[in-house]
Amino acid sequence: MLRHQLFTVSLILTPLFYFAQQTELRENVKLKSFNYDIYLKNKKDPSTAQELYVIPNKGDTITENALVKNASNEETHRGFYRINDTEIHFIDIDLKSNKINQRIYSPNKKGSLKLLKENLNLSAYPNDLPPKFKDNKPPHPEFAGGEAALYQWIEKSIYPVLDQKFKKKDSGNAVLVLDIDPKGSASFIEIKNLSIADTIRTKIIEIIKKSPTWKTNVNGFDVSGIVLIPIEY
Repeated sequence: MLRHQLFTVSLILTPLFYFAQQTELRENVKLKSFNYDIYLKNKKDPSTAQELYVIPNKGDTITENALVKNASNEETHRGFYRINDTEIHFIDIDLKSNKINQRIYSPNKKGSLKLLKENLNLSAYPNDLPPKFKDNKPPHPEFAGGEAALYQWIEKSIYPVLDQKFKKKDSGNAVLVLDIDPKGSASFIEIKNLSIADTIRTKIIEIIKKSPTWKTNVNGFDVSGIVLIPIEY
């Protein structure tokens, strides 16, 4: 299943509606000879919570999904982007239908990003998604020392703080979801398929912050973003 693969603060308050958003710089990218800042924007209203990729773009703004949750805090969309020398590709995955939307932007002669191509309701990752890896799977950051070192670190650092009652009452697999920034620093997003107490969550957040730096240059390409790590409980 696709779902397992892988500033300025503005507040407007009315009697029936609360809206908050926060924007921070994620990274700067270069396409052709032009530089673009990519921001991550948090936006929340009573029905949805969104994380959005935002690129100011000479007269307009490009906005694409990074993560969308409904009022029940259930994820409905996940998105990521990849670049080559001339294009930025945004991928938006509908986690309900497992359909994929792709939008490709490229600078014109004046440096304004223009929509070059749009593919909607795809059933698999598009063939032109950069960089092209085996089976056309999107690249992701790598743990220092590789997969064996990653699971040694999980065994040593994560399992000891998980509530032991889960090992007694439940059996199955969970997924640890992390976000790796362009410099290789990890931050905790969630553990799918496992409910944990707030105290345990706080401990895991602190442990993840202190994890070894991830490798974000893979096969000559700069990569960052979501990684999904299966764990047993």
